[in-house]
Amino acid sequence: MSILVSQKILDSIREELSRSTESFLLISAFCKLSLVQYFDECIVNTGIEKKLVVRFRPNDIISKASDLAIYPYCKDNGWKLYFRVDLHAKTYVFDHLRCIVGSANATSSGMSIGGSGNYEMATACELSEKDVKDLDLLLRGAVEMNDEIYNLMLSSIENCTVSNVVIASWPEKITKMYVPDYSLLFTEDFPPCQHPAEASAEDLIFLNLFPGASFTEIKNVFQSCKCCQWILSLVMNSDSQEMYFGEITVALHEILLNDPKPYRKDVKQLLSNLLCWIDDLAIDNLRVDRPNHSQRVRYINRGV
Repeated sequence: MSILVSQKILDSIREELSRSTESFLLISAFCKLSLVQYFDECIVNTGIEKKLVVRFRPNDIISKASDLAIYPYCKDNGWKLYFRVDLHAKTYVFDHLRCIVGSANATSSGMSIGGSGNYEMATACELSEKDVKDLDLLLRGAVEMNDEIYNLMLSSIENCTVSNVVIASWPEKITKMYVPDYSLLFTEDFPPCQHPAEASAEDLIFLNLFPGASFTEIKNVFQSCKCCQWILSLVMNSDSQEMYFGEITVALHEILLNDPKPYRKDVKQLLSNLLCWIDDLAIDNLRVDRPNHSQRVRYINRGV
């Protein structure tokens, strides 16, 4: 394993692409068309399988963090394009054998193209059999782009631009296609502060919400977000449909994908924040209490 910094990340990707013979999997929450074109130019074996996974939330495109025009380019140039609105990863996989994983998105800033950009770090490593399975899980939880989805997204963005109305999520016809996998999480999927009332504009980024969101808006988005759905599924499927803080902490530590894994005390803080948000927002189907010394989370049938 080696550590790569800023420009060396792009240099290593370029070198890997020059010797890849089977496949290239590009996973980047934010992605610009110019970088996809650049990577295409670096590929020597033009017949390799090419897949791209992006986040593609509405605000990613409105803010120009990602380009919706990636889709027609991919369609015309042999790429399969997928999106996951919960994506936070930045990983470059070559021939199902090697990868570069770190903080760098496939953008000019992320790759320090043009002599300037963000200070990014990454590691280059060999893939294990488990790594390959985890990547397969990521892909199976993503939605493959097609003309219908592209036109719906394009129409939504154009309407938003014309009417100057902010949209936090895609139309239901798109969101229904996405069935997220709640078994793998990052620390960034959790509330960064103790209570929603204390949340700053930066704190609300994990929900893709804009400053000034109302209590109702925060609740509606939060109860459908990945961390909330994870704990709902975990408690609902437990034998007694209730779990205590300690056992939930163990479950959370096991599924967090951050490398290195966060310390147990940090996992406890993540869970503490999550339970406070669930309690403060009175999330449907979940109740948080403290019958003894430890917090308990119970699944409650709606209406009970």
